[in-house]
Amino acid sequence: MRYLNKTRLVLVPILLIFSSVLSAKEPVKPASSYNDFTIFTEDEFVLIEDNLLTGVKSKNSGLQTSCAYFLGEMNSSKAMIPLLIVATTGDTEEARIIAGLSLYKIHSKIGMYRLKGLSKSDESELVRRVFDRIYNKYVSDNYSFEEM
Repeated sequence: MRYLNKTRLVLVPILLIFSSVLSAKEPVKPASSYNDFTIFTEDEFVLIEDNLLTGVKSKNSGLQTSCAYFLGEMNSSKAMIPLLIVATTGDTEEARIIAGLSLYKIHSKIGMYRLKGLSKSDESELVRRVFDRIYNKYVSDNYSFEEM
């Protein structure tokens, strides 16, 4: 009898979860669509962008890093100055690296010039190497020396 009660305690929640998954009205979105910001209206996009800009200015380094990443995914031109600040004075290596990567994604010439300088002067060897690689990738993508 105890075995039957234990089995029922395990099977009932599993069956409830399984039945709720099967009865879902919308299919689950694939992971690749979570970074697709074209599904939002212009007003929603502006609201999201403003919230992410607020997050980049926060003192919470995890929030700052996540917001910097998504601003790069959105190609937000408003984010250039906050991303430059994070790339220069971010508290963690991760925050500075993500801010540099986001500057690359939004094709910021000023940001790339700043990364070039930081690739020589940042206190962290890892950040210097990553910024150097991002800058070199930017130069190789945008400037062809064969035309000269």
